[in-house]
Amino acid sequence: MLMKPDRADFCQIIKKLAKSKKMTPDRLRSFSGFESLTDDEAEKTILMMEQFCEIIFKHISSSNYEQQ
Repeated sequence: MLMKPDRADFCQIIKKLAKSKKMTPDRLRSFSGFESLTDDEAEKTILMMEQFCEIIFKHISSSNYEQQ
């Protein structure tokens, strides 16, 4: 069961995410399964992952807002 974080916890998570390093093709290739990507493929993969994360973030944010 997921616990509903309080607003302070949520803000701390956002601040931590904002400080994270941006993914680069070289960094992506350091993960298993991504070693053989070209720079172009890696850039496209990073963009797709960022878009997916944005969708998930908006969904979770709106779900938390609706539950309050």
